[in-house]
Amino acid sequence: MSEKVKTRFTALDVTAMVASLRKKLLGTRVNNIYDLNTKTYVFKLTRSEQKEFLILESGIRFHTTTASTEKNKIPSPFAMKLRKYLRGRRFENIE
Repeated sequence: MSEKVKTRFTALDVTAMVASLRKKLLGTRVNNIYDLNTKTYVFKLTRSEQKEFLILESGIRFHTTTASTEKNKIPSPFAMKLRKYLRGRRFENIE
């Protein structure tokens, strides 16, 4: 019998991750936003001296890491728009 490998988050996964991220990310500030590809974005978050990266892959997954990832040299227009409106903002609530 072969095991199924999970390729997407379920509703239960999303609920659990939101609860986990709420505790971890409230009060952090968006320092910058990078795109890895057309569907994956990395939010660089800071709180005093701490750095955290939130990786969002549209429709697939989201999680945090402390390791920096390789980014595109030139940001996409969408990443630039996200930077314009979100850079410097603070996470006040996560639902």
